[in-house]
Amino acid sequence: MKIAKIPAGLVFLLILPALCAFLSCQSLSRSKKQTGIPDKFAVFTFDDGPNSQGDTTARLLDILKKYQIQAMFALLGENAEYSPDLVRRIRDEGHYIINHGYYDTWAVNMGREFFLLNLEMGEQAISAALGEPLNPRLYRPQGGFYKKRHLKIWQSQGYTLIPSTARSYDAVKTAAGADRVVRAIMRKVEKQKGGIIMLHDGRDSHRNMEMVLKENPYGSYNRSWIPETVERLILTLQEEGYALSGFDALEAVKYDPDKRRPETRPVLKNKRKGDRNAP
Repeated sequence: MKIAKIPAGLVFLLILPALCAFLSCQSLSRSKKQTGIPDKFAVFTFDDGPNSQGDTTARLLDILKKYQIQAMFALLGENAEYSPDLVRRIRDEGHYIINHGYYDTWAVNMGREFFLLNLEMGEQAISAALGEPLNPRLYRPQGGFYKKRHLKIWQSQGYTLIPSTARSYDAVKTAAGADRVVRAIMRKVEKQKGGIIMLHDGRDSHRNMEMVLKENPYGSYNRSWIPETVERLILTLQEEGYALSGFDALEAVKYDPDKRRPETRPVLKNKRKGDRNAP
C-alpha cells in the first residue's frame, strides 16, 4: 500500500499551533476588530523582502504603482543591505517600511539580548540603505510569533507593532498553490469585511534563498508568482467593493495592544502616495 506524501508546507501548518503553545509565544495575527481599519478597507503588507531574485519585489512595486496602492513592506536587514536600491524605491514610491529584524531567525526563538540586538541591527541596515533614519518606527516579528517579554522591548525602542488579520501561510507554498492563497485571503477578508493582508515577496535571507533555489528552483523559496497573485487579489477585492487606495495605510492599521477595543482613528482619504503621515 502506497502512502501519500504529505507536503512540507502542510506539515508546518499542522504543527505550528502546538509549537507555539509549547514555546508560550504570541501571534501577530489579530481580528479586524482589534485594529483601527474600517469596514470594506484592505491593506497589503509584504514580509521578508526586499527580494531581487527574479525581480520579484520590483515587479510587485510595478503592480502597486499601476493601481495606486500604498502598501507596507517588512524588510529584513540582511536583505536591505543586499538590495538598498529596492529599499529606497519602496520609500520613494510612498510605501511604509517595517523593521522585520536583521536576521532570518524566528523572533520567538530569541532571548532578550539577541532580540534587542536583532531589532537594532535591522534598523541600522534599513536606515543605511535609506540614507536617513527609519521613520516611522514600525515592527513586525520574523516568523509571525514573539514572546510576551519582547513586547516591552520593542515598545521601549519606540516601535509600533504591525499585525495581520488575513494570512494564508503563502511562505510555505509554491506557484501551484496560488489559487489556494487567493481563496484563503478572500475568505478571511470577506468574513471580517476588510483587514490587513500578509504575503511574502521574499523568503528568509537572500543568501538562504540563493542556496535553496539552486537545489530546488521551483520550491517555496521561489516567490516569482507573488506579484501576479497580488494583482489577482487586487482585481477581486475591487470587484467586491473594497477600498485599496485613497487612504493612508498606517492610519488604517494602527493597533493598540493595551486596549480591549480599538481606538477610533481617522482614515485619511485622497492622500497622494508620496504624502506619508508619520506619527
